[in-house]
Amino acid sequence: MKQPVIYSLLLSLCLLVGACSDGSDNPGELDANVLLFTDHEIPARVIQDVIERSADDPALRLGGKIHGKPVTIVKLSGKTNHFGRHLNGDYIDYHATVPDTPVWIAEYPWTRDHGIQTDESGWWTMYIVKDAGEDLEFSFIYDKEGWITTKSNIITVADEDDTDLAIQYIDPDFYNVLMLPFVEDMLRGNGYPNFFFRNAMVVTVGKSWGSMHDDRLPHGDPGATMTIAPAIGADAIGPIYFNEQVIPDITWDSTSLDGGVVWLNLPLGQVWQVSAEKAGVTYPTVRFSIDQADIDAGVQLFIASPPDSLEGDNDSPPGED
Repeated sequence: MKQPVIYSLLLSLCLLVGACSDGSDNPGELDANVLLFTDHEIPARVIQDVIERSADDPALRLGGKIHGKPVTIVKLSGKTNHFGRHLNGDYIDYHATVPDTPVWIAEYPWTRDHGIQTDESGWWTMYIVKDAGEDLEFSFIYDKEGWITTKSNIITVADEDDTDLAIQYIDPDFYNVLMLPFVEDMLRGNGYPNFFFRNAMVVTVGKSWGSMHDDRLPHGDPGATMTIAPAIGADAIGPIYFNEQVIPDITWDSTSLDGGVVWLNLPLGQVWQVSAEKAGVTYPTVRFSIDQADIDAGVQLFIASPPDSLEGDNDSPPGED
């Protein structure tokens, strides 16, 4: 009679201990691309289960209540576009992407240690566990070895998925062999004899439908001029508009059909607010944070890529005003 009683007590104790200390609430058990931005304690097994069950029903993640806590789990996903030209001058395929590219959040450097990167198709995904109703601000850094470390503009993360993020990730040969020497020579020969490149901030002024996920080209909105705040100061240069061959051209005084615009050597320690002006068109404002931590991380380029750049409400077809 004693053995069954003792066995039953031991089994009950093991179940109780297992329920309390199975490690399931250890953040280390979360998948690497699940990032915690809440102080509410939710077991990892619950978070992972919600993510898995929400594959066909995102409302399970976004309803604002998980495990009895005011928490949402937002899915972020984006594409790393291989951008530029081959050294023979041919444009790189518009659909080409860059696999195995590490992606992390500049405002939260600890996310770099999670090893999130693009897959073989050039896409990456993060799940953000956050307090419901409280927005977050992220700038994404892309830093594949041998490529040009690039930081996005500031993206607001609310209580809804954002799965069409993108970055124009410039081909390193195009950048180092063709673009950078061209820009330095152009400026040194046109009023900036001592110009040496330090950083570049790039936006695309585009149509309402403009996106790296949309095959309609060109997606630029021609004839727009730029605004920036605060003032850039005497040591910075810009705006410089890209011509229709996607080349920075100091002779242009407004956007071309390409829509690209760049500022060079902006001071550090600022949040830059950039927008555009054109009669009859309304544009959003994009923001970039450029500081010493970015330079220490190797960032050279700060790029806002469609659909999260300056896509106004002009819905005219490609190539039209």
